Amino acid sequence: MKLKALFYLSRTGVVLCLLFASCHPVKSPQPTADSDVSAFLYYKQALNDMEKQQYTRALAQLDTAILLKPEFAQFHYAKGQILELQGDTRPAIKAYEKALSLKSYYPDSWKRLAKLYSDTRQYEKASQVLKFLTESYPDSLQYELSLADAFIGARKPLMALERVNYFDKQGSSSKETLRIRGLANFELEDFKQAMEYLNKYVSMIPGNFQAQKYLGMTCIKTGNLEKGISHLNLALKLDPDDPEIYLFRAQYFIGMNKMDTAADQFRQALELDSNNVKVLLESSRFYLERRDTTRAQKLLENAVRRHKTCWECYKYLGIIADARGKYAEAILFMEYYISHIYYRDEAIENRLEILRSLQLNQLDEIKSRDKIKK
Repeated sequence: MKLKALFYLSRTGVVLCLLFASCHPVKSPQPTADSDVSAFLYYKQALNDMEKQQYTRALAQLDTAILLKPEFAQFHYAKGQILELQGDTRPAIKAYEKALSLKSYYPDSWKRLAKLYSDTRQYEKASQVLKFLTESYPDSLQYELSLADAFIGARKPLMALERVNYFDKQGSSSKETLRIRGLANFELEDFKQAMEYLNKYVSMIPGNFQAQKYLGMTCIKTGNLEKGISHLNLALKLDPDDPEIYLFRAQYFIGMNKMDTAADQFRQALELDSNNVKVLLESSRFYLERRDTTRAQKLLENAVRRHKTCWECYKYLGIIADARGKYAEAILFMEYYISHIYYRDEAIENRLEILRSLQLNQLDEIKSRDKIKK
């Protein structure tokens, strides 16, 4: 059964809809005064067990309390806390979401969900929750920076810069604004500005993984390969499981004409996250440039199965079909790509015109052959 929760914020009239995971309702006993008392006794015991770090026992106590009084949001929030302490992130998210479905104005749950959504890269959801926190607590500007970070994760750099500008206008200051501005400018492909902000930030906080990673990527983008690989290696020590680092390390080795090493970097990126659209797209481009169209096509098809809005994937599928002389297929892919992007790709537009002419010529040749046979 699908459950939907509506979170209402009376002061702004904003409504946030979250679609929760499927679940089966538990048939609970009819509420009585005795069952209410028992539920709170189990809840109190769960808190005692939680303080003693006896999390398994605490969860069992809470499950009993929830069975007796399932409509009490605090029980689900406490369950989320324990699950989070155990490192069970996704079940913790479900518990916090359940708490909010029962009690829409629940800032503690908003705060925990904002962090966990960001930790699990659910940046759109994180930004929705953080908007509520910024509107509920306008004096707590820290939420503005968290919201800016969520916008960066959601690939919305202009909105991130808007929140940082608001933060500054309120008279606040934080080194984190340098990092956020650097990341936003990288996404906007203003690499000069990105370099300036990120250099300042890492000189003060060298141990920040995100800053080292993006500074490394910025250097690679601007052709400063040695400085780029240095920062990427520092980022790699901080988090060896980030696939994007390997993508840009691959670009370094391509620049050094070490293609076998570059291929190994793409392989490691795919092993870390074979569903990541950026990993799939960049790996396919590498193999396409090596004229390995079979491998490139498999990666692109995998990408569009998981991410139907990867418009660039359709572009390269069109290029592969074109290279194989499959003009009708190439036209379909390229037209689909052109119809969805918000900028002009003159190279593809020009190729489409040529392909349409070639397709007409093919049809004319087929008709001519058919007439001769008759």
